[in-house]
Amino acid sequence: MDCTRLRIARFGLALLLSGAAALFWALPAASADIYRWTDESGNLHFTERFDKVPPEHRDAARDRAELDRDRRQDKLNRTSQSAPPASPAPAVRRSRTGDLEIPFTRDGTLMRVEAMVNDTLRVPFLVDTGASGISLPGAYAERLGLAVGPQTERVQVHTANGITTRPIVTLDSVEVGGARVEKLSATVSPSMPVGLLGGSFFNNFVYSVDSAAGVISLAPNDLIRGGYGEDEWRKRFQSIRGPLDRLDAHVRDNPQLREREREVLTRHRAMLVAGLEELEREADKLDVPQIWRD
Repeated sequence: MDCTRLRIARFGLALLLSGAAALFWALPAASADIYRWTDESGNLHFTERFDKVPPEHRDAARDRAELDRDRRQDKLNRTSQSAPPASPAPAVRRSRTGDLEIPFTRDGTLMRVEAMVNDTLRVPFLVDTGASGISLPGAYAERLGLAVGPQTERVQVHTANGITTRPIVTLDSVEVGGARVEKLSATVSPSMPVGLLGGSFFNNFVYSVDSAAGVISLAPNDLIRGGYGEDEWRKRFQSIRGPLDRLDAHVRDNPQLREREREVLTRHRAMLVAGLEELEREADKLDVPQIWRD
């Protein structure tokens, strides 16, 4: 292989790796299980990410998650395929400072809310601020008309039982008691009867939990747009602009490229430009400051 073709091969590999890294960074974490543990101060924690559980608590957290999963499956088997409607919650109210106060119901030691998804269907979710994204039960994805097939984009998921994959869909909107966020990614779990609502929703707000009153208080978060802060938006733009700049520099510095090699790089460039334009449209819709895009 001559030097030019070797450089092309190396450049193409670097481009693919950078694209894969960007995709991995952008995807939400997901799991079909919820892991719980109590720290030395007696505080209860929970998350859907097993790697977030402190090592000394992982065995017990895994055992509890497996027991909870068995109980959920048993309950699901004894009921109809459609999940029962959630218990009516008290009306949403505002605090003296104007914050939304979202009532939640108890689901064991967890908090459960009901969200209107895509302005169409009410879906029960467990609040999981330790997760970065959203997990949607497969039954509700079907009722929302979200098609999941062989061509649906998927992400690898690490669970206590090993590595599996989950399809990814885009939700037009998720609204909880008047708190609304649009264009959110969600993984689809075929076995979960209740969803998990994580950081990509809650990070749009400054939130706090009053366990005694049974409410989650939400106030606008001016430092977040679409679930991402300034650093995350910069990374999203750089994940596309970086490979695009390197590709342009490579073509500019190698005028002797063969026609076939130039065609391949031209197609790669068109894909990157299309991705950048789509990201710009998303940022415009969410009023992302220009300085966050640099």
